[in-house]
Amino acid sequence: MSSPQAVQWAEIRADLARMAGDFQLATGLWIGVCRARLAFQGAAAPEVHAAAAGALYCWTQLRDRASAVESGPGLVALLRALPVLDPRHLRLAQARLDALCASGLPRVVPT
Repeated sequence: MSSPQAVQWAEIRADLARMAGDFQLATGLWIGVCRARLAFQGAAAPEVHAAAAGALYCWTQLRDRASAVESGPGLVALLRALPVLDPRHLRLAQARLDALCASGLPRVVPT
């Protein structure tokens, strides 16, 4: 996302996906929004934290293990990049990802 307007549209799409119950799409969109806002605004910006919270919420709603394992490492890496975020968010995401990976699915390493 190369402009503030593109980020805003992605936020709208993420909210619409969440409302429609498409948590996989919403998670990916919120992760992208958070990365873009992080690049534009820095780790302390409230909008960055809101996007991270949106991504985490949508990711925790994923019931398909493969989808959660696929997007989980990217979310965990993003949460680690936000040191001023509530540390419980990172612990929650890491614990869920570890549990999902322990269930026998291969772990995906973020690129």
